[in-house]
Amino acid sequence: MPGFYDSFDVAVVGGGHAGIEASLACARMGLKTLLITMTIDSIGRMSCNPSIGGIAKGNIVREIDALGGEMGHLIDQTMIQFRMLNKSRGPAVQAPRSQADKLAYSSLARKTVESQPNLETLQDTVVGLETEEIKEGQDGFLQVESTAGSVPRRRLTALITERGRRIGVKCAVLSTGTFLGGKIFIGEFDAPNGRLGEGGAYGLTESLQKIGFKTGRLKTGTPPRILKSSIDFSVLEEQWGDDEIVPFSFDTEKIDRPMVPCHLVYTNEETHKIIRENIGRSPLYSGKISGVGPRYCPSIEDKVMRFAERERHQLFVEPEGLATEEMYLNGFSSSLPEEVQDRFLRTLPGFANAVVSRPGYAVEYDYVEPTQLYPSLETKLVSGLFDAGQINGTSGYEEAAGQGLVAGINAGLLALAKLAQNSDSNCTTYEPLVLSRSEAYIGVLIDDLVTLGTKEPYRMFTARAEHRLQLRHDTCDERLTEKGWKVGLKTDAQLAKVQNKIAVKNEILDLLVKNKKFDENAYDAKILESAKIDFKYLHYIEKQEKRVEKMQRMENYRIPENFDYDKIAGLSTESRQKLEKIRPVTLGQASRISGIRQSDVMLLMVYLR
Repeated sequence: MPGFYDSFDVAVVGGGHAGIEASLACARMGLKTLLITMTIDSIGRMSCNPSIGGIAKGNIVREIDALGGEMGHLIDQTMIQFRMLNKSRGPAVQAPRSQADKLAYSSLARKTVESQPNLETLQDTVVGLETEEIKEGQDGFLQVESTAGSVPRRRLTALITERGRRIGVKCAVLSTGTFLGGKIFIGEFDAPNGRLGEGGAYGLTESLQKIGFKTGRLKTGTPPRILKSSIDFSVLEEQWGDDEIVPFSFDTEKIDRPMVPCHLVYTNEETHKIIRENIGRSPLYSGKISGVGPRYCPSIEDKVMRFAERERHQLFVEPEGLATEEMYLNGFSSSLPEEVQDRFLRTLPGFANAVVSRPGYAVEYDYVEPTQLYPSLETKLVSGLFDAGQINGTSGYEEAAGQGLVAGINAGLLALAKLAQNSDSNCTTYEPLVLSRSEAYIGVLIDDLVTLGTKEPYRMFTARAEHRLQLRHDTCDERLTEKGWKVGLKTDAQLAKVQNKIAVKNEILDLLVKNKKFDENAYDAKILESAKIDFKYLHYIEKQEKRVEKMQRMENYRIPENFDYDKIAGLSTESRQKLEKIRPVTLGQASRISGIRQSDVMLLMVYLR
């Protein structure tokens, strides 16, 4: 009914991969939590590729698990193929990847959410935010009591839904995916959808803009789905997974599931000819789409036009699940008209009689410029409001889930601090969880977003992490479990298990360094292997650790609230403008802002001293 009122400690908007992690984290921290989603049936749905993990992405999934998140458990229980990528290369760039049974994954995600104590779900659409201005000295929980430009910081008080509900909250996490202002394109056809057949979310962008947030448009796409029975697999190259399966979750002892193959196929000159002849009908080239697409995951028409010298492009034919006929053509996303898609699809070997169940399409959506966030993912303009996932300009399930977990933890910590303040007026501190670049790929991801921003969908790569030797997938539990334990997402037993692993590993390393003989059979094989890798790269790791120590000293220089950069004589105009725009929390973050001169960083350091 109009004006219907309820209140929660934390509300999470969106039931995708970010929303799942955020809502579960808050509920497991003991907070009264609400997950609001446009369609409950779509919780945990894989909108695009049917896989979890990959280069750097697999590391993120294991980091999520080490912190107490859920994605690792979900994929371990629903995988239908596993591969360790880059096995022929160094350990720093190796990563796990699994094909997922999409229906089983989504079903298990929904079941996990609905069975979680302290967590309620509501099918509705958030269209607005209710905030109030913070008067000086009124709110003791501001990380940095600064303003963004000339807009005063506000406090979130409630969410307003499409059906007129007013939901009072202490904190909220926005994880809206591609639905925020979503619009899909297939040739000349377009529709106000965030996913084919599912309506977009409208009203919330305008509410954010009214408060003062800067927003933009991004674009992504997905390929057609083909019925398995219509493909001639005899002419395709078969690709099975690994026999040895490494679970994503450190809690999973063994995976015993039916595994299925993927297949490889290649485009040809006839494919490319049909695309070139119809390129003017693509909304990407006709001007209908204004949003910037992902540079590292272009559509097939982009590949053909941008790489005209290429005679063929590799595609992966991936099963979407054990209980569905649909196959996913990885690398074949398109927004050309359906009849054109049908024509060039049938030029592929084995696809002469292909039956398309769903066409490929592009989707354009709103995002919020991520430099308007603190490293905790709380917004600078509104206290208690956090953003996670594609609303921050990222792409990928794993990147979204990692942000969702961090945003959820910090929203939970802030809500707990507010609850404590209500019972004790002297309690006015709030220390968010912020992961450094040397601690986690998630830390690299968030730091890149809030410090550098993005103008295209951000995707994680190992090359983005300068400390990747320390961020291996096998060491995630060593780096992050204690942090998960401190916020209440890991048990004493889980922490003790990791502490024992670290002790045993150090024992083995000591023996290796001293060149002492020992019986390898006396040690756990995984711990032994991890210790041997550390020993092999000990010199490089030590050099990295020295750089980390130097960087950490800069991170310890916190920049005071409302710092006036005009006070620093000699600071360049460009650096001053960028520092005022980003409002870095530490000297380390200031040094990573694009265009900031090293000499200006030194001036700032001297002034802070």
